[in-house]
Amino acid sequence: MASVRWGEHTAPELARAAKENTLVLLPLGCTEQHAAHLPVDTDTYQVDRLCVDGAERARERGVEALVLPPLPYGPASEHFGLPGTISLPNEVYLQVVKHLLWSAIELGFRRLAVVRGCGGHWIVPGVVWDVAADAQRAGRDVTLRLLSVDQDWRAAQERHFPGSDGGHAAVMETALCLADRADLVRSDQMRAPALRMLEERYREGGEAFLFAEMSDTGALGDPSPATAAGGRAAWRDVTDAFAQRLCRIAEQDAALGRGQLERSER
Repeated sequence: MASVRWGEHTAPELARAAKENTLVLLPLGCTEQHAAHLPVDTDTYQVDRLCVDGAERARERGVEALVLPPLPYGPASEHFGLPGTISLPNEVYLQVVKHLLWSAIELGFRRLAVVRGCGGHWIVPGVVWDVAADAQRAGRDVTLRLLSVDQDWRAAQERHFPGSDGGHAAVMETALCLADRADLVRSDQMRAPALRMLEERYREGGEAFLFAEMSDTGALGDPSPATAAGGRAAWRDVTDAFAQRLCRIAEQDAALGRGQLERSER
């Protein structure tokens, strides 16, 4: 295939990719406030780039994957009260993701992975399990996965920005944007937020908080240590980690015979 992007292929090319048992990636982004210094498409940009760059690197190792256009809207009610956020209700979002997955399944694709690019979207795991169960009921030989990249982000942050704050609109997301979208970063607006008992209320107490009442900037950490050089190094790390994950998935599916064409046609 000439491109890993689904949208850059013709219908016959995608039909052939389905017959070849190609893995399909669905990147889930969102459009939400990222304090005063980052663009509101930050999460969508990050998950799209991660999937595309990771799929291209995996292809160099003989593993094929197709990346669907990213879904740029998600359930983002936690950002209510701060400008720039476009939010879908969870019950609507659930149906959107289900229909996107089923569209690919009905086209003949049998290996699909949802890639969550946002720390929220708590409904997504249930959606994936629902589709997996529905596929079994329908007699479909389909393997579904939910991929999160939180651990890879944290590892890269600890390596390149040790001791810095993590989380929404903090050092890691700022560095990733500075790496090649520096013109979209409002450096004069970067500052550490004043947080209202984040650890006690959210991480320990499990409170369903709104960002507007927890942070005076909308961020959950200090973005000021971020650098473009650190962002470029972090991109290399997380992209390589994602490509390695795609290769492991391909090996596992081949070993288990998942989604093989001859089985699906019995």
